[in-house]
Amino acid sequence: MIDPTARCPKWLIDRMIGCGGTISFYKYMDLVLNDPENGFYSTGRLKIGKDGDFCTSPSLGSDFARLLAVQVVDWLQDLEKAGIESELFSLVEIGPGEGTLSRDLIVAITEISPEIISKIELILVELNVGMRERQENVVNNLEGVNYRWSNIEDLISSPVTGVVIANEVLDAFPVERLVFNENKVFRQGVSLRIINDENFLEFVDLRPTSAIIKFLQDSKSLLNIELPPKDISHRWVTEWHCDVPAWFGKLSKVLINGSLLVVDYAMESKRYYNAMRKDGTLISYRNQEANSNVLQDAGLCDLTAHICIESTINYALSNGWKFMGETRQGQALLALGLSNFLYSLQNTCSNDLSAALNRRESLLRLVDPMGLGDFRWLAFQKDNSSDLILGKRFLDEPIS
Repeated sequence: MIDPTARCPKWLIDRMIGCGGTISFYKYMDLVLNDPENGFYSTGRLKIGKDGDFCTSPSLGSDFARLLAVQVVDWLQDLEKAGIESELFSLVEIGPGEGTLSRDLIVAITEISPEIISKIELILVELNVGMRERQENVVNNLEGVNYRWSNIEDLISSPVTGVVIANEVLDAFPVERLVFNENKVFRQGVSLRIINDENFLEFVDLRPTSAIIKFLQDSKSLLNIELPPKDISHRWVTEWHCDVPAWFGKLSKVLINGSLLVVDYAMESKRYYNAMRKDGTLISYRNQEANSNVLQDAGLCDLTAHICIESTINYALSNGWKFMGETRQGQALLALGLSNFLYSLQNTCSNDLSAALNRRESLLRLVDPMGLGDFRWLAFQKDNSSDLILGKRFLDEPIS
């Protein structure tokens, strides 16, 4: 049955006809997010923040960056103490969004450790022109720090030492959707269907690729993940972040010595690949509203899918990274001093009460276990020096 809300926009009709009328869901997600002329990201149509399509931790104010900067400074100082030689330590942000996290991190690092700021180069990695233009408006006001935009390929040619941050990046990678039905696995596709001279989008089942078959085999043999799980419903759907292994492989060539922090929607495999999660984790966001209909308003919405923690760690390890640890964002921020921020609000003057209440609300949202507080922080280390030991303050007991 065709969903009447899943009308196909003219630009996507042209793209799909050029591919024969049917494409994989992976291709569909890539087009609606990253198509140079019409994609949600590439056009800069995406709006982040309280008045935008969705909120991220950096969009709630500078406190997220101020807390994260405590851990970043630790890592940079650890590199110095280990005698790692580098003309400049690099702070690399992958997918910088509006640019506010990069800006606020530099400001916070300047406050925490002013002596190290002159030794830092800020590098922003952004593929989409529309988003980069917005980042330039934010970051170009920074003073006293070297900064530039780059891409992964150029960084591979000239690798760096420092800290790499990927905040809410992997969840936006195009995914393969796998459909299990009647003891068979299919690759989910998206097809055009014409009804009364109107073009609609519908899901179709395609033959699985050899890469999908290998993913299922590796999940079983390497991670003991059974796909599909027992007692699934008649039709059970899940996702595979097929680009994540290569992403870790490329980043392993970008960083000579240092750390990588991934902050994202994530869950353990027993929750991810659960029989009750029959439609996977994929969701659409627009104007602060979540929608499970991922074919509606193609190119006008964000699409996001959780990552599997065990699979992500395995991809990193197989590409030369060392796993440092993982925790929920709420616990990480409390370990880095969030409770002190909340305590300081008690001394707010009465004429600043409204600002203090707004800040308190934002701080609590960062650790809310039903929201941003449930994000996962996964940290990895890359080193070519046996003397390099990086601290893990974000894994410490919360500061009371």
